[in-house]
Amino acid sequence: MGSGLFPEEGFEKASYFRNIQVVDKENGLKSPKDLGTFTEKSNCYDVQTGSNSDWGHYFYYGGPGKNPNCPGPC
Repeated sequence: MGSGLFPEEGFEKASYFRNIQVVDKENGLKSPKDLGTFTEKSNCYDVQTGSNSDWGHYFYYGGPGKNPNCPGPC
């Protein structure tokens, strides 16, 4: 998934989305509130969120999928 690397690898290695915004009912862009994550098989893939002044809200995601720590279908 993504680059095939876990989120912990960070910038230039893991896949990411940045400057995440949502459209409100007036069709305006807003920063999300209470951005959360969920993964069922964190040995296969994972996601990590964050925010800063340069990227706004962001998340890194990915993983290798099937590997010795994640047998079976992912």
